[in-house]
Formats: sequence, C-alpha cells, structure tokens
Amino acid sequence: MSFNLYLVRHGQTIFNHYERMQGWSNAPLTDKGIADGYAAGDRLENIRFDAAYSSDLQRAIQTAEFVLSRNKQSGDLTEPEQLQQFREQFFGFFEGLPSAKSSQLIAEKNGLKDIDTYSDIMANLSQDEVMDAMHIADPTDDAEDAQTFWARLNKGLEMLRRNTRDGQNVLLVSHGTLIRNLVDHYASHELAAEKPLNGSITVWEVTDDDLKLKVYNDTTTRW
Repeated sequence: MSFNLYLVRHGQTIFNHYERMQGWSNAPLTDKGIADGYAAGDRLENIRFDAAYSSDLQRAIQTAEFVLSRNKQSGDLTEPEQLQQFREQFFGFFEGLPSAKSSQLIAEKNGLKDIDTYSDIMANLSQDEVMDAMHIADPTDDAEDAQTFWARLNKGLEMLRRNTRDGQNVLLVSHGTLIRNLVDHYASHELAAEKPLNGSITVWEVTDDDLKLKVYNDTTTRW
C-alpha cells in the first residue's frame, strides 16, 4: 500500500514575519500568509484529494481552508480534519522569543560554539539533537524533546495509514519544524537544513513502513 501525501507549510504569520519562535502559540496570518495559502491552492487545484487534514492550530486550519477553496477536483471536501498529532514542536519557554535570542540561549546551555543563529543550530545538529538541546536549555522543562515529539507524530502517521487506501492523494497542512524533522529522518540532513517556506509544498510517497521524499519545499510547480 502506498499513497501520496501533499504536505503544505502554513502561510506566514506575524511571528514568522518578526522571526519569533512559534510552536503551539497562535499568531494570525499576515496578508502575505493568506496569499501563501491561496497560492498553494492554485498550484494544487487539479489534484483530486481523497482526504484533507491539518494540525489543530489556527494558522494551519486556515491555510488548509484556503488551499481547498481553490481546488477544482475534490468535490465537497472544503474543511480539513484537525489533528493534534501534526502540531508544530512545542518550544516551551522559548515560545514567542526572538529566534536569535533563543539560539544564543540554546547554544550557551549546551556548550555549542560559533553558533549565532537558529539556522546554525539546524546545520550543525540533527533535528532530534536540536529538539533535545532545546529541552535541555528550557528552564521550565516544557519544550518537547525528540522522544516526546516523535511519539506524537508517529501516532498521526499511523492514523493516516489506517485511514488511507492504496493510490489515494492526501492533503496535510502543518508546520516548518515538523516538516524538517520528517526530511531529516526519512531523507537527508543536508536538505533539512533548508528552511521550508511558508506555503511551500513537500510531497511524500507513504508506504506501510516508510516515507519516500518526492518533492521538497516547492513554491512554483503546478500539479
């Protein structure tokens, strides 16, 4: 059994615009973020989706609605099913902090040298190591570590496998760090260092026991 998973990153939010950490925090989409969603929908307008899902965070729900509103092939499929399992990583103490400040705190607490930006951390550590380093640096111990994150995400992936038939197309709107974690785990650490753009489309072939990356971080192709 295999199916196609069209994984879209939500549109730009105010926190994205101001380069602040945004995991479970809700911040509204900007005008660009709304346009990101509609643009992704235009590029996916001819894909017949058999099911549509989003994380249960508002930015993902709204983006999924924008994508589906542009779709010409999926009949009355206009609303995503909301799944908590596909939320962004929870950043705990770092929620809402500037990304640059968060990077400095994480680097200092973990003894990482010559690290100036969040991108530096992503480039020098695996995604699992990044999550664990953030958890270690969090004075509240609330930030998700890799084990907690993957336990949640794997439940979501198993749910998709149970509810999808061979050859179907599934839409999922989720989040940048979640997408990076999947790419790092199932495809390439070097590729995962490339930040997924708001409204970008990443396509996976999902089988019973694997994910195969077909397209990453695409903002131009019309399917």
